[in-house]
This record gives sequence, structure tokens and C-alpha cells, in this order.
Amino acid sequence: MHSNGKEKWILYSTSDEDNTSELRALNINPDDRVISVTGSGCRTLSLLTQNPRSVVSVDYSPGQNYLLELKLAAIRALSYDELLAFFGVDECKTRWKIFESLQAKISPEAAAYFRRHRPAIENGILFSGRHERFYVRLVAPMVHLLFGRQLKKIFSCSSIEEQEKIYKEELDGRLWRWLIRNGFSERTLRLILNDDKYHIEIDVPSIGDYMLERLNHTFSHHLAKDNHWVSFMFNGRYPNRTCLPHFLLYENYDAIRRATTTVTPFTGNLIHYLQTLPDHSVDKFSLSDVTSCINKEEFNALLDEVYRTGRAGASVCYRNFLAKYSVTSGSDARMRREDAVSSALDRDDLAFVYSFEVATIAAS
Repeated sequence: MHSNGKEKWILYSTSDEDNTSELRALNINPDDRVISVTGSGCRTLSLLTQNPRSVVSVDYSPGQNYLLELKLAAIRALSYDELLAFFGVDECKTRWKIFESLQAKISPEAAAYFRRHRPAIENGILFSGRHERFYVRLVAPMVHLLFGRQLKKIFSCSSIEEQEKIYKEELDGRLWRWLIRNGFSERTLRLILNDDKYHIEIDVPSIGDYMLERLNHTFSHHLAKDNHWVSFMFNGRYPNRTCLPHFLLYENYDAIRRATTTVTPFTGNLIHYLQTLPDHSVDKFSLSDVTSCINKEEFNALLDEVYRTGRAGASVCYRNFLAKYSVTSGSDARMRREDAVSSALDRDDLAFVYSFEVATIAAS
């Protein structure tokens, strides 16, 4: 796809997912041909740690695929210290100079796109998406203004029991609940997304109450100080090098650099892309929270194409946020839902707002 200079700035720039979940669900092997939804690019990069044969990463937004190009080029070209500085995790005054050294390693369209958005590069690309700026500029400053003392205690806890007690006794009160209910509303989501291609489906009675229930779950099951997404949500940054998105941890950075996987970004509609593929040609599907941006009819059409293009025994994993679409709703018995794995990921996933659908494609 050729850049026309009018693409909207990226929505996602860092991971709001726990990509260890996809790796548990998909069990990727070196011969696998994988389809991934790009988003911030972080999950696609995490898949590379397993060195599959190929990954095609699909997104309707050219900017998201340009970001994947840039992240992969940076991982391959930069030392770990340079990478964290360039992305914005560590301090750096030479990010634009580093970007200029990477331009020849990405497509001309991607290079031109980021040249038009120089401040995003200079400020640290990892925190520059429209979604991320909501947390950096609004959520983190507000919660620290109102609950700074309580959050400091929570992020210092060394046990779940201690953390849960502080959360229930000192944080989860009337003001906190009012803030979450009003801050995470359909109106707020539409304001952040601001994209007519992003179709919001909502199957929960109240977004705010759903968020409160999931926050209660995470503070009762996951240590905040070790949770990269909770740390970013409430602090607007990552606290240290052991609390980073999966792809950015040193051992995974190293694995991505060593991977021989063929990575192909594709800009366009996921269903239309699958329609171009032969029958039974895909081994693994990593579909992110695809249900957040398609309606039920489109979801059923997607499952039809996943079934047609997946080989017998292929694995499918996607996340549900506010739309709760079952993997069997449009495919009859063609896919076997993996109930135990799905439930385990619901419980363990650090990006606490999601529920999981994991399935295996049956023989045709």
C-alpha cells in the first residue's frame, strides 16, 4: 500500500495484552504458518520468539503495520540499551538520529509516515499512540493526584494477600468506583478511538461495572509491581526492565533477533485477506481482540474463513473485551473450544480486561 500522507496517527503503540497467553494457547512450532492481527505489533513480535516459519500480520491501519516494521527493524539493528532508549523506556536525547539510522531498514512508506510524526519519535514511540496518550496524559496523573498514597502502597506489595487487603480497604471506595465508572464509559472509548473503522460492540451491561469487577480480579490475583499493563495504566510508564511487555524483555529481544521467521505485514481487511488464501494453509491464528471492531455478522464470516484456511488441528486464539463472541457461535462443530485453556487464560492473563476463546479446528 502506498502512503498518501493522510493516514491517521496510530491508535496503539505499546502492548495492552499479556502475550504469554497467546503463546500458551497456540503452542507455536518452527514449521507453523501463522496469521496475526498487528495492532501495536507487540503480539506479532512475541510470536517470533517461537521462530515459526512465517507470520503474516494484518491490520486495516497502515500506520500500525508501519510501527511493526519500525519495531522489528529496531530490534534487529540496536543493542538492548539503545532499543529501550529509542522506544522511550529509558532517557534519550538522540531518538531522531537513531530513527534516521533505521530508515533504510523499513519501507519508504513507513519512513515517510514517521518523518511526518517526528515528535512521536522524539518523545518515545512506545508511549505515543492515541490510546497510550490517554493513560499518560489523563489516567495516570489523575489517579496519582487522587490516590497516590494508596497506589504507592499497592506497587510496593510483595504478596497478593497484602495487596488485596490494601485495595479493598484503602482504594476501592466511593470515589474510586465513581472514577472508574465514569472514566471507562462508551463515550470515553469512542473519544479515544475516534476511528470510523473501529466498530464497538458491547455485550456487558455496564462498562464501568465490568472494569471494576476485572480490577478486583487483578488486584486479587496478580502483583501490580510485576504487571506491565497495570504499571503503565496507573503510572504512565514502565518501572524497570523486568516489568515490560513480553517482546521487550531481554531474553525475548534476543530470541526475536535470532528468529528466521518470514514476517509479512498486510494492510487491509482481515476477512478479505483470508479469502485470498488456499484451503488448509494456516497452522495458527492469533487474532487479538478482533471482536472489538467487527459486528456479529462479520465475526461469523471471519470464522468461516478461519475454518476454511486452517489445517485440521490448527489452533485459534482471540480475546473478548466488551463483545463476548463464542468461538462456536458461527462455526457449529467445526471448531472445538478448548475450555480448560480458555478458563486458565481468563484467570492468569495480566491484561485483566479480556476473556479468551481458544479452539482447535476439526478435520473437514
